[in-house]
Amino acid sequence: MTHFRPLALVFTGAALCATPATVSAHPHAWVTGQAAVHVAAGKIDRVGMRWQFDPFFSQVLTGDFDTDGDGSFNADETEAMQNQVFTSLKDYGYFTHVRQGEAMIDFDHVENFSTAVDKGELIFVFDLIPTAMVDTSAGAIEISVYDPTVYVDIILGGDKPVTIEGAPPDQCSWQFGSGDGISGQDGGFVTPQTVTLKCGA
Repeated sequence: MTHFRPLALVFTGAALCATPATVSAHPHAWVTGQAAVHVAAGKIDRVGMRWQFDPFFSQVLTGDFDTDGDGSFNADETEAMQNQVFTSLKDYGYFTHVRQGEAMIDFDHVENFSTAVDKGELIFVFDLIPTAMVDTSAGAIEISVYDPTVYVDIILGGDKPVTIEGAPPDQCSWQFGSGDGISGQDGGFVTPQTVTLKCGA
């Protein structure tokens, strides 16, 4: 099994196949995500995420963790993936950064982690549970999904990049924007994609 480096660098296992010059400044995994913001009684109580990895990186992780080689992940393989790869991202907020005004929203834990493979591409699905529910009436909420080390290029995309669950359709809306540029390790740079969520009567 590949020995991944800790924290956000856990996702650089695929980069071991690249040249040293390539490793220094560019993403080595590409992820298309979808976010499902769940609202209960006017407060966000969880943010569901679905990440779909590029084929090459999917092959690396599937080769390491699909130990029986059947092309899917059983409970033991999923647990190993979560413990050895996914949990290492906790200190980076699981690449999901939520702000309301000047306040950053921290996540307490993850629920419902699962893995799957779709046409050769690895998928993570999980729910992020904030330390305290976020009152949508207290102002706009900004969600950015990015890797501050710039080893992973991650965007919200697909047919439904953002959904809002638990609120009337006319109560909440969202729009895409761009955040401030961030310099990562070894000269990398990213301008985070942002989603601004607003709810009102």
